[in-house]
Amino acid sequence: MLVADDSVVSGGVAISILEAKNRMTPDLYSDIAVDSDPLEVIESSLETAGWPHERDEQTSIQCVVPTRWGDMGGLFVWRDNPQAVHFSLTLDIKARPDKASSLSELVLMINERLWLGHFDFWPDEGVILYRHTIPLAGRDEPTEGEVGAVMSAAAEAAEKFIPAFNFLIWAGKTPKESMEGAMFETHGEA
Repeated sequence: MLVADDSVVSGGVAISILEAKNRMTPDLYSDIAVDSDPLEVIESSLETAGWPHERDEQTSIQCVVPTRWGDMGGLFVWRDNPQAVHFSLTLDIKARPDKASSLSELVLMINERLWLGHFDFWPDEGVILYRHTIPLAGRDEPTEGEVGAVMSAAAEAAEKFIPAFNFLIWAGKTPKESMEGAMFETHGEA
């Protein structure tokens, strides 16, 4: 792209800078009519995975996420503006207020290792959760592959990193020690 005065030359055609900016910026808040029920794909994925679930209303589904550390509460929420499906998994961990700074540091360290989603620590509520949003800009519903990927990523992240949170909160380890303990893997059997 070449810029000359108030215009941009794109593919040999001069367009205004405002028009070029509008071409590069998708409108996430467009009013696209939704012809299908975006939560049906999620319900189907939950049934396939065998995760118990209950639809609360037109926009959300609560589910039980089984992990080796116990069952945890998951929540899918659909928004129509911007069109997206949000998933959150609340970890069954009681975060202590005196560990808030260390927990925030540990969350940053963990998030560096995640490909999908991220962990959040809400100190006012003492809650640690995993979150991921699937944008639906220009389409009615997520694919089963997207939903399955989020479900797998959330369960795997919880299974892998719950020990790190417990090392920090209950064993008095530093964020670095907690992360090292969670990343240690044994191979084979003793």
